[in-house]
Amino acid sequence: LNGRLVFQVRGISQDLKPVILSHVGRALTDQQSTSSGRYWAFPFSKGLEIYNQDKLLLDTLAREQVGRFGLVLVEGFFDVAALVSAGCFNTGALMGSHITVEQIYRLKFLASHMPIGVINLFLDRDEAGQKGSKRAVALLKQNGFAVKEFDWDQKFERPGCPPVGIKPLTKDPADMSCAQIKYLRKQGII
Repeated sequence: LNGRLVFQVRGISQDLKPVILSHVGRALTDQQSTSSGRYWAFPFSKGLEIYNQDKLLLDTLAREQVGRFGLVLVEGFFDVAALVSAGCFNTGALMGSHITVEQIYRLKFLASHMPIGVINLFLDRDEAGQKGSKRAVALLKQNGFAVKEFDWDQKFERPGCPPVGIKPLTKDPADMSCAQIKYLRKQGII
C-alpha cells in the first residue's frame, strides 16, 4: 500500500462492534495502476460488505439521516468521501458498480438494526454504473426494499432561468462540488 491513498474497510460483528476487514490502496500514478492495479487490498471479499457500514449503524448522525432521508448507495470510496464532506452521512458504497446477493444480506442486517425507509441508488453515470443501477433496483425491490434511482438526465428549475441539467463531464458523485451535493439533498433527491 506504500505510496497509495489508503481506505480502511470495516465491518460489523453480530454484537454490533466495528471490525477492521482490510485496507484498500488507490493508485496515485499510472505506473502504479499498470503494475498492480488501480486498487489493491489485502485479501477480503468486497462483495460481502457495504463500505462505511460501521458509521451508518453506529454513528448517531448517520443513523438519524438514514431514518430521515434513507440510505444513499454509491459505487466507491471517493463518492462516500464527497457526500460525507457535504454533510450526507447516510452514505455507503458497493465498492463497485454491481450489487451482490451477499451485499443485499448485509443491507438486511443493517435494516434489522435501524429503519431504512428508502435506498437512494446514486451509481456512476457511465455504462457500468447505469447497468449496475438497473440490476440493483430489481434485486433490492425483490428483497423488499423501497428504491429510488438517481436520474443523471433530470433538469433542475431555477427562478427566472431555463432549467439546467448536470453537465456531461460530471460522471459520478465524487465529481460534484459540496454545493451541488447539498442542493440535491435540499431538493430531497438524495
